[in-house]
Amino acid sequence: MQALMRRRFMRCAYRTMLLGGLLGSSSGVVMSLLQDRYALGYEWGGVLLAALSVGNLLSGFTTGMLTVRRGMRNTTLLLSTGGAAGYFAMALTGNPWLLVLAFGLVGAAKGCVLNTDSVLVAISAEDRTQGMNLAHSRFALGSLVCPLLIAALGLLHWRAPMIGLGLCGCLLWLSYYAGRLPRRASRTADGGGQWDFFHSRRFWLLTAVLFFQNCTEIAVTGWMVTYFKDTGILSGTAGQLTVTVIWGAMLAARLVIALVLHIRNGFRALTLMTACCIGAYLLLLQAETAVSALALLFVFGVSIAGVNPTAVASAGKSLSSAGVGVMLPAAGVGAILMPYITGLVASAWGIHAGMMSITFAVAGMFVSSALLLVVRERGEAHAGSRDERP
Repeated sequence: MQALMRRRFMRCAYRTMLLGGLLGSSSGVVMSLLQDRYALGYEWGGVLLAALSVGNLLSGFTTGMLTVRRGMRNTTLLLSTGGAAGYFAMALTGNPWLLVLAFGLVGAAKGCVLNTDSVLVAISAEDRTQGMNLAHSRFALGSLVCPLLIAALGLLHWRAPMIGLGLCGCLLWLSYYAGRLPRRASRTADGGGQWDFFHSRRFWLLTAVLFFQNCTEIAVTGWMVTYFKDTGILSGTAGQLTVTVIWGAMLAARLVIALVLHIRNGFRALTLMTACCIGAYLLLLQAETAVSALALLFVFGVSIAGVNPTAVASAGKSLSSAGVGVMLPAAGVGAILMPYITGLVASAWGIHAGMMSITFAVAGMFVSSALLLVVRERGEAHAGSRDERP
């Protein structure tokens, strides 16, 4: 691939990841605004957030499979319209069912961004681990900016945040259009077949790592504010610091991984990161003061920050459009299941028990990473033995 085309694809991925983080992470704040405006109950709030996850999940599969038939450019331009359409719809209507559709469209745009940009980085970056972490750092930056943007726009009019986000959705579509994506996706990042990943143990173990990472990250970010508030560790608006702390930690860690550490063995790095996640999370649940809780939350954010981009970068030949279309949505199921399970456990035995249930997901992330390292190193040992034969 020509150097100019590679640079164009990388710039496109970085721009759209920033916008994807802004659009995808704004939905929770917007949902709260809509609840207040239209007197929607907690049940409808849960349905709206579920619609976002379902849209993200369906878009992930659709992006991968439709790209094989219609090409990357047509598929991406179609699905990325969900960001603008969804937020503009939220500004125009208070009908709950239309809002469900709108949140689903925003989720579809988010899924499209994550899948498309993962493939763009895979086929364009000289160092995939660095490229993935830089791209995901843009997503984290967008997530950090979204509350500030919504607060600023909210001073103008209550509909202004949704209109502003709708315009950001238009910028997302224009960024993909200007990126001149390939009309046909490459078969894989390394030139293999679209469906070879089905026979790869590495692919399925990486999918397991991402599944448990989604379980952990979404459950922690979704429930930690409630946990801090209900246990009295943080109260009132101070509880909102958790969002800033964890996304700030993830942004900083991804930049350090990309620009300073230059990871050579992603499989060993994943095992180390997930082991640190276990220690940080168990200590976090023992914290009793605001300072120690926020400090340990920052450590946990640093520990988990590199897991997703490093795992995706380590997929190798599996990172075709079809492979990404299976890996990321399958892993995304964890983002739906674990927050629900945490809520069920918390309802039965208390919020601390609910947060402790997430420990199983953190442990699953570590076990999957360790198995992946064992499989990888055994494979290299066998390959070395064959090379030494006369």
